[in-house]
Amino acid sequence: MSALNSYTLTWRHINTTTFMYGTKLRIEDDGTYFNNPLMPSGTVIHDWRMLTTFSEHKYAPSLPILKKKQHYKVILNYNVEPRGSVYIKITFYRKNDTEHSNLIIQNSDAEFKFPEEAYAYKIELINAGLSELFFKNIIIQELDTDESETHSIVESKVNLDVLNRVIYGESVNARGDQNG
Repeated sequence: MSALNSYTLTWRHINTTTFMYGTKLRIEDDGTYFNNPLMPSGTVIHDWRMLTTFSEHKYAPSLPILKKKQHYKVILNYNVEPRGSVYIKITFYRKNDTEHSNLIIQNSDAEFKFPEEAYAYKIELINAGLSELFFKNIIIQELDTDESETHSIVESKVNLDVLNRVIYGESVNARGDQNG
């Protein structure tokens, strides 16, 4: 599949969600160096958002607007010690700001389809036991879906309303006899 449009996401600022407690952070021309060996696993290191409100987030949106039902490829460019100790989570939101679904990417790249019901999204860089990280960038590529190549689409549903019905009572057969 060929890429139609490409967007490079860099880490050039500190925002309100950047984990700074005990962190050594150095922003350089070719990337951002993050060091914090005592940071708990599962903690968000940094995030990028498509929609922000200045009064809440104190920064401008940093993600491109993605098209509904369009296929995208995410490429992660970073060096981390120990290997495999960081991942990203893409969370998709409905128009009323409720979570629609999320996608966790632990490999260097992945493909996904932007959900039709989604209105916005955010990307979180999450610690999985790292001691140091050199973050270069994340590339989001719009894919040409007209080509016949196969690709993986990962979409997980969360926070959906589920209706469980339990029907209790005596069963009646077709003749009107009660069983039970």
